[in-house]
Amino acid sequence: MSRRPDPLDPGFRVAYGAGLALCVAWPLALQLLLGRAILPGAAAPGPGVQDLGYTFTGLTLICAFFVTRRWARIRAGFRAVAAERRPRVLVRETLLYSALSALSSLYGLCTYALGGPHAGRYARGFIALSTLMFLVFVPRLQAWREAAQGE
Repeated sequence: MSRRPDPLDPGFRVAYGAGLALCVAWPLALQLLLGRAILPGAAAPGPGVQDLGYTFTGLTLICAFFVTRRWARIRAGFRAVAAERRPRVLVRETLLYSALSALSSLYGLCTYALGGPHAGRYARGFIALSTLMFLVFVPRLQAWREAAQGE
């Protein structure tokens, strides 16, 4: 007794795998390289670096808000999407959400480069945040299946 193959499955595996590489493997490598291969800026952090950190925090929150709103809108209309277009929508959205989550790692690198060793813990926080955002905000295959069924 074989199950009917899910048309969403292959696209999800590729997109989610790319997201894992971008938001989990890459930040882990960055965490290991900070202070060893990636050297901090030499200057002591000034008020400009602190303000930049606040800006990065705001941008990260905006990305999380955007992903949440967009997923709600996509989920609501996913059942109406033609069956042959659903895998493309799934891949596009998963990669978009992954890229927006990965921006936090870029913010962490900028903070580390500009803030010197004093900003290391903030930089590491931004880098770790990309993994958390990916795991929290990127929908799993079951969520896509439920959206396709209109639940």
